[in-house]
Amino acid sequence: MALQLDSWAVAGAQSSARIARLQLTSASRSGNGVVESSDLTVRQLTVPGTSVRVTSGAAVILGKEQAFQGSYYAHNIGDAEVPISENLTGSPRYDMVILQVEDPNIDGTEWTHDPAVDPVYYFRVVQGVSSTDTEAPSGKTAIPLARIRIPASTATIVDADITDLRQMLSPRIHTEVRVQKGQGLADGRNDEADLTSDYERWPQHDWSVTIPEWATQVQVQANWSNVLYPAPGGTGGNYDARGLVRVGLVGTGGNVLNTMSSAYNFNSTSASNGYRCSIGLASQANIPAAMRGMQCDLRMYAKSDVGMGNHLVADGWANFDVTLTFREIATPGATL
Repeated sequence: MALQLDSWAVAGAQSSARIARLQLTSASRSGNGVVESSDLTVRQLTVPGTSVRVTSGAAVILGKEQAFQGSYYAHNIGDAEVPISENLTGSPRYDMVILQVEDPNIDGTEWTHDPAVDPVYYFRVVQGVSSTDTEAPSGKTAIPLARIRIPASTATIVDADITDLRQMLSPRIHTEVRVQKGQGLADGRNDEADLTSDYERWPQHDWSVTIPEWATQVQVQANWSNVLYPAPGGTGGNYDARGLVRVGLVGTGGNVLNTMSSAYNFNSTSASNGYRCSIGLASQANIPAAMRGMQCDLRMYAKSDVGMGNHLVADGWANFDVTLTFREIATPGATL
């Protein structure tokens, strides 16, 4: 093939719907998915029944029936109700709700719509998919929205039966890194992870971070590095330093987001000698809608095992760091 004649915004040149679709493909880098994280979410009806509802939103769908077909922009305003057929069998059935483009102007397609009076975008239900299917049928210009589990001998669908399959067209990502050294007694950071039955800030220092307004998930990596296991004064399991660590984002109005905990267990090797040790944590969590855009205190915590005879110390040789990767992903929680 050669360079094409049709052009966009050139006086006297030929133009076409195809060139507009190809421009959208280029602008979206051949992306495929919903535009915003809350777009086109599939949910149960207000009163659960034999249909599901698809919320407002927009998507870009890459053409699959023809080479250089280009991309389509579809949008839904208000909730759309999509019927789900009753399951009359004795075992669960899985259906997939997709957003499909049915463009009759593409050679070789089965579509017979009249684009002058008919839509070319439809919410369709693919019946009897696998319980693990996540992709729209091959060769169709479509994106998956949800997989529905229809229990045996029923047609009533609730949110627990709906698995979200949406992908975002161009998700945003932003990383914040915070680091510090342990210090001496002068500023209070020569700090022990004391024997306590609850979490305490360790080390005793807060950072400030603002959660992006668009972020729906945060991935957290944290390190308590080169902390001191002091000389225990004895040997045996009762001289271990054991406990849990976690990271928290503490906002205003009682809004708090804590990571899952990571455990540590350091053992006595000599009654008279201590040593250096490190703890790592990796976790992710969905961000509540109320905390998006909020300025928060970022804190590192520890909770020591009260039954042990030793503890860790954040002295001047210790180092601490937290990496927060804020992500924009399609999640039902984005609409709460």
